[in-house]
Amino acid sequence: MATTIKTIDHNLIKAFAKSRNGTPAMVDQVADGYSSQPLRIHFDEHDNEDTFDLNPVSWEVFFAEMRNRELALAFEEDGDDPYYYEFVPANG
Repeated sequence: MATTIKTIDHNLIKAFAKSRNGTPAMVDQVADGYSSQPLRIHFDEHDNEDTFDLNPVSWEVFFAEMRNRELALAFEEDGDDPYYYEFVPANG
């Protein structure tokens, strides 16, 4: 059974991304012109089929957006998909 970790800890989030060669990014534009969740972690070797463009951002910008939206990162440490994560309410 996978262990889900929910965190706002910057070091833990960076470690999650770095261990999977991920970098912070934000959605530039989506097909319908709207994105309710602009934050992403971009994984170079993980082919996703998203229909929007990503812009790399600094960790400072990434974490500021997380704070502004009151989000935490949830991921499965030992799940079937090492690239799976989602943003969830930080206080919930």
